[in-house]
Amino acid sequence: MSGEEATSAPAPSNPFASLGASATTGFAAGGFNFGVPVAPAFGAAPKPADEEGGDEDGGDAAPEEECQAEFKPVVQLDEVETKSGEEDEDALVELKCKLYRFDGDNNEWKERGLGLMKLLQHKENKKVRLLMRQEKTLKIRANHIVMPGTKLQEHSGSDKAWVWSTVDFSEGEQRIELFAVRFGTVEKAQEFKKKFEEAMDINAPLLGEVAALPKADESAGGAAADKEAEELAKEVEGKATTKDE
Repeated sequence: MSGEEATSAPAPSNPFASLGASATTGFAAGGFNFGVPVAPAFGAAPKPADEEGGDEDGGDAAPEEECQAEFKPVVQLDEVETKSGEEDEDALVELKCKLYRFDGDNNEWKERGLGLMKLLQHKENKKVRLLMRQEKTLKIRANHIVMPGTKLQEHSGSDKAWVWSTVDFSEGEQRIELFAVRFGTVEKAQEFKKKFEEAMDINAPLLGEVAALPKADESAGGAAADKEAEELAKEVEGKATTKDE
């Protein structure tokens, strides 16, 4: 046999070639596919791996619908307008201070609180009253008509504090009180004194017979009362303290 005849002769057929091919095709058709995913015969195509694990991997989740439910209170409360009692009055002066009252039973000064001292004039009857509310709580700590003839006793050794006696209604009933008030500056103390004296002049013709009552220093026990007030005033310096804010 020549070399040319050997080259051109057909290669012998492989009797297992078709068997291998049919075997591969059979596994693929039967669903036994190794490596390449095969689409299922029924239903939608599977999602890619990155879409299936989107929620777990921090992918964008479908937006949740906002709750539209309305909840109503079991008890419907009506809005109530609150009043301070000062709506019909004009403030002649407002000064921050610290207020004290003298406790006769224990013979000592007791603090009433820190807050605004106001002189309020009624818009209709024009009478002037003194009102002091404790800051934050707004509790009334002094509330009385500025009586003509009231004597403001300057504290001995201090030009920032005043002592006076009056009939007060801050506790809801008439009660004689001895008050001491201290301001943060001399200027504020003097302003209070000036406005207080002006209020006495305003109330004098408005209070009629009450305003005509004799002053404490003109009454039988006036001298003793003034002496007692002066002695009590000497105790304020060390006890009635406040700061200007």
